[in-house]
Amino acid sequence: MEKFNEKVNALAQEYWRLREIAVGNAAGNKLEEIEKLLEKGIGGKLKDQLATEAKRLRKEEEDKSGAAMKLEEVKKEILELTAKLSPNLDLLNGDLYPYDSEHEPISDAYFSALTDIFYNTPTPSIQFRVATVSKEGIRVKLTDTASPLEVLAYVIMIIQETAKKMLGVENTIDKCCSLLKQNEYAFIVLETLLKEGRGLGMEEIKDIAYREDKEYKELVKGDVYDKELVTGVAYLMSDDWEYRLVKEHDGKYEVTDFGERVWQICNAEARREEEERKEKRIRGISNSGAGIKRFLKTKFFK
Repeated sequence: MEKFNEKVNALAQEYWRLREIAVGNAAGNKLEEIEKLLEKGIGGKLKDQLATEAKRLRKEEEDKSGAAMKLEEVKKEILELTAKLSPNLDLLNGDLYPYDSEHEPISDAYFSALTDIFYNTPTPSIQFRVATVSKEGIRVKLTDTASPLEVLAYVIMIIQETAKKMLGVENTIDKCCSLLKQNEYAFIVLETLLKEGRGLGMEEIKDIAYREDKEYKELVKGDVYDKELVTGVAYLMSDDWEYRLVKEHDGKYEVTDFGERVWQICNAEARREEEERKEKRIRGISNSGAGIKRFLKTKFFK
């Protein structure tokens, strides 16, 4: 995209303009207060002034409703461009891929909008373990195991796949989440590594997982739990994954940037699914109870 930087900057400005209108509630609160006063029959010049103010605030509320709809449209446009993320960059300078001087830099407003959409927490940069993406450009962490171009492609991939996920189109995150759900112990290992925030050896993973999951472990006979954890690690390190969720170095396992993103989304979905199951069970019990009451009333209290 020739004008990618310029396009996302313009959309980001519009995003924040509309968001400020859409989320504001001061007008609604004030309008409610004025309408209560007018209903009480207040008169004179104050009544005229309040009626004029109420008219203005109603218009503001209408604008707010319209802004919310437009905000969703702009959000979708930002995600669609991000799903094909192609920043206009210059050549590597030290550890930084700066923006091409023929194009404007990508603004803080875009990254704040993107992180607001992705994480519900607007920040002016996206921090990865292997790179930082900000208005300066893409600063890569230079290592002996990956070239700067590999790191660049990797972080762009994570951002693109997250945008695709949010758009509801085919994406690698969904595929990995599906694989992760097939092995409960791989999920436990991933969660353990993320909570600790550092590389862990197999014995450390077992000890920490045991402390966190002691009640469940004691229901599992013998050393089955520990063996399943080992199998879970092997599963995460297998060739089934297009992009690794976990990497190993000197006998210690550590979550990758992509692994963290997959876990965040997969965990949120698992929690949501569990809540839905609970609600269905509660509704089922409630409906069952109502059915019994109807039966008793029909059978015995005609």
